Amino acid sequence: MTEATPSGHREPAAPERPADAGPRKDIQALRAIAVTLVVVYHFWPNRLTGGYVGVDVFFVISGFLITLHLLQRPIRRLSDLFAFWARRVRRLIPAATLVLLVTLGASLLWLPQTVHQRVANEVIASALYVENWMLALTSTDYLATDQLHSPTQHYWSLSVEEQFYILWPVLIGLAFLVCRRLGRSFRFAPLGVILVVSGASLAFSAWLTQDDPASAYFVSTTRIWELGVGAALAAAVHAGLSLRGALVRSVLLWGGLAAIAWSSWTFTGGTPFPGVAALLPTVGTAAVIAARSDDLRPGPFSLWSRRPVQWLGDVSYSVYLWHWPAIVIIPFVLDDDNVRWWQKLLLLGLVLVLSALTKRWVEDLMRFTPRIARSTKRSFVLLAVCLAASLGAAGIAHVAIARADAQTSGPIPTGASCVGADYFRTASCAGRQVAMLTNPSRAAKDKPQVYADGCWNDRPFTSRKVCSYGPSSTPVRIALYGNSHAGQWFPPLERLARERGWHIDTYLASECYAVDAPVSFNPPQLTTNCQAYNQWAQGRIRSGGYTLVVMANRTLQPLVGVPAARKTAVAEASYTRVVNSFLRSGLKVLAIRDTPNAGHNVPDCLSRYADTPERCDARQSTAIEPDPLASAVSSGGLPHDRVQLLDATALLCNEGKCPGIIGGLITFFDHGHMTESFSSTLYPEVKRAAQSILGSKF
Repeated sequence: MTEATPSGHREPAAPERPADAGPRKDIQALRAIAVTLVVVYHFWPNRLTGGYVGVDVFFVISGFLITLHLLQRPIRRLSDLFAFWARRVRRLIPAATLVLLVTLGASLLWLPQTVHQRVANEVIASALYVENWMLALTSTDYLATDQLHSPTQHYWSLSVEEQFYILWPVLIGLAFLVCRRLGRSFRFAPLGVILVVSGASLAFSAWLTQDDPASAYFVSTTRIWELGVGAALAAAVHAGLSLRGALVRSVLLWGGLAAIAWSSWTFTGGTPFPGVAALLPTVGTAAVIAARSDDLRPGPFSLWSRRPVQWLGDVSYSVYLWHWPAIVIIPFVLDDDNVRWWQKLLLLGLVLVLSALTKRWVEDLMRFTPRIARSTKRSFVLLAVCLAASLGAAGIAHVAIARADAQTSGPIPTGASCVGADYFRTASCAGRQVAMLTNPSRAAKDKPQVYADGCWNDRPFTSRKVCSYGPSSTPVRIALYGNSHAGQWFPPLERLARERGWHIDTYLASECYAVDAPVSFNPPQLTTNCQAYNQWAQGRIRSGGYTLVVMANRTLQPLVGVPAARKTAVAEASYTRVVNSFLRSGLKVLAIRDTPNAGHNVPDCLSRYADTPERCDARQSTAIEPDPLASAVSSGGLPHDRVQLLDATALLCNEGKCPGIIGGLITFFDHGHMTESFSSTLYPEVKRAAQSILGSKF
């Protein structure tokens, strides 16, 4: 089986060997290799940048062993199907449930309150084995990369495999029944079915990895072909394929191991994956399995037949289950984000001990206790008990979280003296103690209305969403244009427009900032899509009859072909061209300087350090990033009667610090996007800037 990682990466779970297959030490060694790759990648991500391919190794092993089992014991009747599923239940569900329950408890005890609801949701998704689809739905929001990694995220790969285990025996069983009805040999039919399904999945994986890589990483439809590689090998073996030549087998063995090693060493987080890149580790794994190297001399048998290697392969499923929650939670247990190498080694030792105990007292106990193992009905009762435990615990957590949120569900006062930005705006507020008006959990959800209204043009930047607010017939029409750092200014801008009877249209994208130069993304198709989106947005704004364009951006992504040292200057020139194009069309432009970047998730930090919130303040020297748009507007090369700059930095930072709490309000709902409550307190600055640039039309 398999599982997932933090920054959008991968993780494994152990496959299963058919009961009638002889012990293959090469496959146990492959399991050990796979889990080692994943664990090293997660503990030391910069040391083995492609270690996530260990999950793909597990996928191939699972596809091979399960398909070989199904071909050797075809599903002839419904009872066979339920017996197959019962074996999967005994093998996988109890250990997975134990880890989910322990992880949920540890998360509620040590992790920030801001993530409790998300963890509870993911425990439910993991227990139902749909975690991969939940991650696919949420991974399209690039802001999620700033969030604390879920301690159950690695269950995505387990979800892929469980979905495979549900559907695959049905597919193979139907092929068997069709062949029997038609009086045809079943020998080659499975291979044809597997090749068709796997080929379609591979083609879809290649396309979606380019079009929407965040979702492609998790969804089952892009991964089935990887299990299909192992399944195709199993079908070929069942049909009579047998490699006997020592030279051919040696080439397959060492070539396959080299493919796995090369991909784990050279792949990075920027490698388009899975797609065609996943062919290297998956085909390599299939080659090692096909080589049947247990009796091959010379070969690695003397190494991987040793007890430590075989033991690690045997407990690989439990290691996979335990290692990721340990990595996520340990910094909070130690109250130190910088986990040292010796602490990681101790933690790894604890993971191995827990894995050994889980293997002996949970996995093996549930699999081999006669009273359970001999009864399909009792196996499904075991499944029901495990589901009830996971879902019940997560449900109780949800109730507790909802009660805590209800205590602070009233409106947040934003117009009172010294609240929010007024704390730095008003000299008499200096040094005054202002009570907290919200809490971190609420602040994490305190986003501008454009989020709830779905106004974003997210990756892959192929959508053309425009949200409209206010009357269409009005003397002032405003276009709000930029990426998410423009969207955070919607609350004060919308209030002003509502009071004045103006109209607002949003042109908002995530990450893709408002220049005319190509912004660099991986895969390159995203670069093309971002540029096409900007061309469309700029053209529509120029011809849309607008009075004012309000622009704000975080200029983070690199530009194609531009060295990092020159990016700011090139982006400034590009912004200048864009602003000039609006001016030539008769529009006025209000540019807003970018807000600080705290460098960490502010609500998470404040939840963690509730008694010492100053630990969540950011240094102004590092929080204020270069803003080429602001530089373009303030450089003097544009007519200032039609272009203005609003810079609210002094209301977010003071005395060299950018606090996480200002005037009783939490500033950001993540690392650098203002909460709706705090943004609303900047209304006077937005009103003043609009009045200055619009003049008689105000």
